[in-house]
Amino acid sequence: MVPRIGDYVIVSCESAAARVVGIDRYITLEWPWGAIDNSSNFRWNGQVALPHGEAHEEWSPFRLDPAPSTLHVGDVCAVFIPPTRLYVGHYEEYQPPRNLGWAPAPTAGLYVVPPERMDVDMEYAGYMLYLGGSDPIRVEPLND
Repeated sequence: MVPRIGDYVIVSCESAAARVVGIDRYITLEWPWGAIDNSSNFRWNGQVALPHGEAHEEWSPFRLDPAPSTLHVGDVCAVFIPPTRLYVGHYEEYQPPRNLGWAPAPTAGLYVVPPERMDVDMEYAGYMLYLGGSDPIRVEPLND
C-alpha cells in the first residue's frame, strides 16, 4: 500500500524497552531500534527526543509506559505506538534509502497527523515516521 495525502491509515509499532537519558521539553530515549551508522556523514547519537506534556505544541504518536510524568533519567520504559487512526499529510519514497545516520536506512517517510489536530499549524500538528528501516512501524489502510 502506498499512502496518498489525505488518506486515513492505522499506524502501530510494537513495544520495546528504552532507557531515559534526558528530560526537559522533550523526553530523550536511547532508541531501541536501529544502530548508529558510523559510515554516514550524519552523526546520529542513538537517541530520540519525543515531545511530552499537555502544553507541548509538538505531537508524536509514540507512547511511553509508564507515563512520561513519572519517569526519571535512568529509568527504563516501554516505547510503542498503539493502533491509531491518522491522516496522511505527506508521503515520500527514498531511492536509494535515505541516509540519516542510522542503519538500516529508511526507504520511505510518512508524515501523519491525528484528526483532532487538523486545525494546528502543519509543522507542529503531526510527526514524520520513517518506514522500511529498523523501527517496526506498521501502516494499514483504513477502509471507511
